[in-house]
Amino acid sequence: MEIKYTDYEINLKDIIDYERSMIILGKTSDRLGVKILNKIDAVIFDNREPVFGLKDYKPNDKYYRDYKKVYEEALSDVVERFKLNFFFVNGDCFEYGENIIINKPFKDFCFWFVLKLRQYEFRLSKIKSFLNFQLETNFNNDKNEFVDFLKSKILKNQNELLKNEIIDTVNQLIENNFDDKLILKIKYDKSILFNALKEYFDSKDYNELNQLLNEEEIQDKICFRSNANQFVMLLRQLHLNQKIIGQWVNTEKWICKYFTYFGQNKKNSHFDPDNVHKILTKYSYDIPKSKRIDLPDLKYIKDKSK
Repeated sequence: MEIKYTDYEINLKDIIDYERSMIILGKTSDRLGVKILNKIDAVIFDNREPVFGLKDYKPNDKYYRDYKKVYEEALSDVVERFKLNFFFVNGDCFEYGENIIINKPFKDFCFWFVLKLRQYEFRLSKIKSFLNFQLETNFNNDKNEFVDFLKSKILKNQNELLKNEIIDTVNQLIENNFDDKLILKIKYDKSILFNALKEYFDSKDYNELNQLLNEEEIQDKICFRSNANQFVMLLRQLHLNQKIIGQWVNTEKWICKYFTYFGQNKKNSHFDPDNVHKILTKYSYDIPKSKRIDLPDLKYIKDKSK
């Protein structure tokens, strides 16, 4: 399938091409495919003239009759409907190859917005550019209105259409004010947190550690000079005590991007994303009390449900 990652307008032709590929590959249910195709037909019917119809041909004309027969035979199978490049309404024939730009005043704008957004599951890094384009062109750079639109109309109840990775990416961009910098927003005294952590870092890395704790980026990784689970568990506790703003996935990426740790034989090792994810998000996880990095006024929580 050809996906136009840098064309940020919501073009109905792009929607058709992508959804045709998804239904043929079996990645979209027949029920959802019928819904999408019926809405596409309605937009083209409302916005374009038929390419031919009963005003051009009599019902028994062979050319007209053959086209109509092909369409009618495909009606019972949504995959076959998607394979066609035309459809009929009230005896008139319309084509799918029309460029129709869908903007905010359009009926069901939210639906088309989601269909365009879901194309970025294969290129999450482009979501920021798409959202910024839509913010400027359809929301007049009104971030409050746009955020409300995303939260109430797009992210809510869209699990059928949007992958978790897309939802997490959009949420994180909202939290970062549509900036894709990888930072961690911590609602805990930074000086106390720094003092609790500094004994696990070389003094030459203190400045970078402070930068990271204060929502800045750094160029090179710094080494947590102890067991990996200790460090991840500290971040887990901050999450469970609601001291970190944002999604778990952002914390996973933050740890893996900016930190290493002392592995076997005191060798500098990279954090394993799968292990970090498991420790951060496992329903119940614990490490021995002697290995914990405790923080003042931070309740130790073992079970995520509590």
